[in-house]
Amino acid sequence: MALPVALFGMIASMALAGAAVVATVDVQQGSHRDNSSKSAIAAADAGANVARLRLARYATVLATKPCLQVGASGTLEGTTASADGWCPEVAGTVGGASYVYRVTPAGTSCATGTSLCVVSSGTADGVTRRIEVTYDESPVLETIDEEETGEESTGKENEGSEEEEGSIGVEGLIGIDGIELSGNADVRVGIGTNGDVTGVGNASVCGDIRHGIGKTNTADQCNGYAETEGNKSLPPVSSFMPSDIATNNSNYRLVKCTKTKPTKEPTGCELDTYTGTRNSTKPWDATARAISLSGNSTLTLSGGDYWVCSLSLSGNSQLIAAAGSDVRLFFDTPENCGLSSGTAQIAMSGNNRISSTGYLPSEGKFSMPGFYLLGSTTMTTNVNITGNAGTVDEFIIYGPNTTINISGNGTYKGVIAGKRIVMVGNGKVEQDSGFQPPAEIRPITEKSVEEEGKETNGEVSSTTITIARYFEPQSYVECSGDVVPGLAPNANC
Repeated sequence: MALPVALFGMIASMALAGAAVVATVDVQQGSHRDNSSKSAIAAADAGANVARLRLARYATVLATKPCLQVGASGTLEGTTASADGWCPEVAGTVGGASYVYRVTPAGTSCATGTSLCVVSSGTADGVTRRIEVTYDESPVLETIDEEETGEESTGKENEGSEEEEGSIGVEGLIGIDGIELSGNADVRVGIGTNGDVTGVGNASVCGDIRHGIGKTNTADQCNGYAETEGNKSLPPVSSFMPSDIATNNSNYRLVKCTKTKPTKEPTGCELDTYTGTRNSTKPWDATARAISLSGNSTLTLSGGDYWVCSLSLSGNSQLIAAAGSDVRLFFDTPENCGLSSGTAQIAMSGNNRISSTGYLPSEGKFSMPGFYLLGSTTMTTNVNITGNAGTVDEFIIYGPNTTINISGNGTYKGVIAGKRIVMVGNGKVEQDSGFQPPAEIRPITEKSVEEEGKETNGEVSSTTITIARYFEPQSYVECSGDVVPGLAPNANC
């Protein structure tokens, strides 16, 4: 009796132990698959983010070519759609997983009714997950007016009309995340934000106001101007900044001449004139890539593109862009410049002034210096602008990742655009009639060629040319199942 009982007891124990082992294996397999599934969706997200970054970086390429592909040299280049109507697939790896994404051609519509679709598939340890991100387009367009005779238009045919005087409708003060106005701030341009417009005190806006979807406006607005709701994207500085700016720039024009032997003079030194006493840091510190002006000094820039880290003006100093020159200062990221969080990359104080001798509105000339800041997405980047009554500054300050603080009593003409705008004091922002911002930074909505092509008084017609395409994300969904051969990449999404 003892032997059968012992055998049955052993069998029962082995059965229970086996069940526990099987359950443990199932749990381990499920846990492993869960980890792989999470890694796969993370890889798919990474692919979609890479696609978005490239769409912004190559916006000017997409104006003429609807797709991007990795060329023979390993760099992205414009191309046409594949036979199935989608752009060629682009693959990559992240961590121990991989992704493949495909994009609909720029200028077409997705099946979802939006302007562009990105489908990204991530794979990790044999597990694949797929997502779709849809976009709407906010392209940058340029309108060219031509007379029916074929001669170039003078741009004065509509002088006195709402179109000619309507520069106030151009967004001249833009803060992506929000705009704060207080004190006696006097804004005489159109303003736009994807956030709230906050007005406190006697601040007023004599121009159109655009606030974000679901956001509000509490600023006082002059009669006769519109208030609208809508979101727009600012083109990133990297999308139009020269790719070789770090090595091919006009910084050499700022360098102090050695005054030893002519053969040892730095090439092009002191081509940008300076009325103060030059030394190793003024007006140009080559090591820190910093331009600093103080006292009654004046620096005249007559080059093209500069690659700097900071600009400071104090006292009665002036920075002038010479007539006939297209002056642009591109500001490197604060991380690359070794700057701490919150450091102002542009600092203006006192009675300083920034102007252009080529800015002559009465002659239809609107050339002014441009300051373009890459900023940072991981640390605070600031621009601090102050000025006193009697000074008029003419410039474009553009930094989608930079907070711009405006105070004092100065008058500013041009465009000021940043991540957030904070304006206090008695300052004024305005634009002269006929002024238009540079095409590469205009966050405007597409207009049809037919609409722009209408004749005015039977004399002038217009042609609209897309010079860059920018896309704003609208929706994110996960697709069910894998890609089915013969069906669109976004099938079952």
